[in-house]
Amino acid sequence: MELIDIYDKDGNKAGAVRDKEAPLGPGEYRMAVGMWIVDRGGRIFLTRRSMEKKYAPGKWENPAGHVQAGEDPVHAVIRELFEETGLTVQEEQITLLGRSCTWPYIGRDFGVRMDVDLNDVRFQKGETCDAKWVTFEEFAEMARAGEFAPSLTDHMRDYRDAFLDFTEHPGSTALDFLTAEE
Repeated sequence: MELIDIYDKDGNKAGAVRDKEAPLGPGEYRMAVGMWIVDRGGRIFLTRRSMEKKYAPGKWENPAGHVQAGEDPVHAVIRELFEETGLTVQEEQITLLGRSCTWPYIGRDFGVRMDVDLNDVRFQKGETCDAKWVTFEEFAEMARAGEFAPSLTDHMRDYRDAFLDFTEHPGSTALDFLTAEE
């Protein structure tokens, strides 16, 4: 059982702790975090979800996961990155790219610039099973082709412009199909 804090739609802790699988009441959210890694060449690091996952098995995504009870988003994303890939970063290396709110999740997405040798990546059994680097153009094509976990594109709608800036593609129209839902 993994315990998580419950949040309101503004990302404030609601004062309740539950199992992450427990149903949520009206106005209650779980907090999720994600880490975008971009290397010196501007490539984007992706991991593949294990085929054992209930949600979106085999789909590509950025390292991500739930914020555990008593944990803050920054420490949660550092922990999730290590658990899913074996990669380590320091708090001062990461940048908040954006916030998202797509029920039942409140999201915080971060970015870090670092070079990673794929041979150094260690996968978490039941969570991740592969990793690769893609160019921005390949990333956009994968998004259009539906190769990502739906939560990735759902959340990115809320911070797309910051992601474009971070990947050094400000003003690009390649991800215009990821527009905020009305």
